[in-house]
Amino acid sequence: MKKYIYSPTPTTTRGQATRLSTNSQGTRLVYTNAKSVFVRDLENPSIATEYAGHVHATTAARFSPSGYYIASGDVQGNVRIWDAMGEGSLKSEIRPIAGRINDIAWDAESKRVIAVGDGKERFGHAFFFDSLSSCGEITGHSKQINSVSIKPTRPFKAVTASDDATVVFFSGVPYKFGKVIRDHSRFVQQVAFSPSGDVFCSVGADGKIFLYDGKEGERMSELQVDGQAHAGTIFAASWSPDSQYLLTSGADCTTKLWDVTSGKIVNTFEFTGGSQQYDDQQVGNVWSAKDHLVSLSLSGDLNYLDKRSGSVSRKVLGHARGITAMAVTPSQTLYTGSYDGRICSWDLSNLDQAEAKPIEGHANQVMAMQVADYRLYSVGMDDVLKTGTIEQGFHSIPTTHLPRALSVVDNLVAIATNHDVQIYDKGKKVAVLDKLNYTPTCAVLGKGQLYVGSEDALIRPYTISGTTFTPGEPFSSNRGPISAMALDPSGTLLAVADHQGKIYVYENGKTKIQHWVFHTGRVTSLAWNKEGTHVVSASWDTHIYVWSVERPMKRVAIKNAHKDV
Repeated sequence: MKKYIYSPTPTTTRGQATRLSTNSQGTRLVYTNAKSVFVRDLENPSIATEYAGHVHATTAARFSPSGYYIASGDVQGNVRIWDAMGEGSLKSEIRPIAGRINDIAWDAESKRVIAVGDGKERFGHAFFFDSLSSCGEITGHSKQINSVSIKPTRPFKAVTASDDATVVFFSGVPYKFGKVIRDHSRFVQQVAFSPSGDVFCSVGADGKIFLYDGKEGERMSELQVDGQAHAGTIFAASWSPDSQYLLTSGADCTTKLWDVTSGKIVNTFEFTGGSQQYDDQQVGNVWSAKDHLVSLSLSGDLNYLDKRSGSVSRKVLGHARGITAMAVTPSQTLYTGSYDGRICSWDLSNLDQAEAKPIEGHANQVMAMQVADYRLYSVGMDDVLKTGTIEQGFHSIPTTHLPRALSVVDNLVAIATNHDVQIYDKGKKVAVLDKLNYTPTCAVLGKGQLYVGSEDALIRPYTISGTTFTPGEPFSSNRGPISAMALDPSGTLLAVADHQGKIYVYENGKTKIQHWVFHTGRVTSLAWNKEGTHVVSASWDTHIYVWSVERPMKRVAIKNAHKDV
């Protein structure tokens, strides 16, 4: 059973809005990442739960007004409605459209749902959440629908926004076509009814904000300053609980707070602190019933906004992309590196309050990480070795070739690249094993020894003497390319895994254990405990196994530990 979950931040896509949703009490936030849906406490974001019921990448999730259920959609058009208060048990499932779900809306009675997106035969569907029977038709658009909103008071109405630059107004229930609104000149990104139901807004790629009467869909006004609302696409809009203010987020790296009555800007929140300008584009936002204003950056950062000062009062950080490497220090600091090159540190001394703190990362995927003598070593697809500490800073060393694995003992560093094996001592390159007749996949350093795994399924030992590396006789019982290796603390037992999911333990070049064969996919990582009595393995099959050296047939299986590994 998972005891703690350190949540990722929402998955974002450049040029596309990301949906955030809170419960009616304003205490919990829900969003999607990869194939999962995450629910986090707004006061203490370290408190989180994960729903992993989707088979495909998730795209949108919304709380029901009652707070008892969440409806979530994925790229294949599936919508799952599940329990938001307990263990996430499934209430119902439907495939309303044959394509990506872009947005979901509930009616105020928590009975009816409208799901919209990029379908083939239709772009949206209205249905009852329990019986799944139809409660109207969503028509009137010629391209994918990006957003949907339902009037929270009777008589119920609905509006949708589309890439065809139109907004369609529906009457209900059952929902039926009312009229087409053509005020925008480019993609319409979001529509949203105010909590009172008297007004709804639309925002789009033309940088415009329009306000409409909630009962008839007649245009009331346009929010603008000097002819524009934002200097670029507006991705998201959220209303204040009293329906007096509107929060908008855009590609111009700003989030703006509007007084709807006066049509004036109350505050502008500017985001320009990222290393790359586009990372600060604001692609989503939400305004909770407890007055939490949250805006989402393209980088995945969740920004808590202080509406009085116009500043960011808090940032919730983490990984928006898959974690590809990790390491932990003796002082209980966890380092994680992800597919996009970001590296975060986590203080594990207080597991209930652990929050990510980004540190200097890589320009591309982090391939491997290791901690030695409290120093962090990492290599990435940017062909760089980074080493240092948070206090003293980090410095970069080019590796010339693509690093695939990293091993550190004392001050000695071995890096297996796709062309050679490089050895560094105190940050300086002291030796290179090149002109090889094999392709290295991983390397492990021991006291006076180096083991190199390769694509030909062999392990090649080297004896280290100063800067001289003397090769020994290759050995292996593995039958596939070597994917992971780990040397026990005594330096006598070598655990080796391959692409076929098989793990062997060698002692002095001879096979000691050959029974660890229960993984069904490539093993990606191996690690020994301090006593050298157990090995833990992770694999593409999403499972984690703990193996016993003394009792090789004994194992502990943690099935489906991650949705993807």
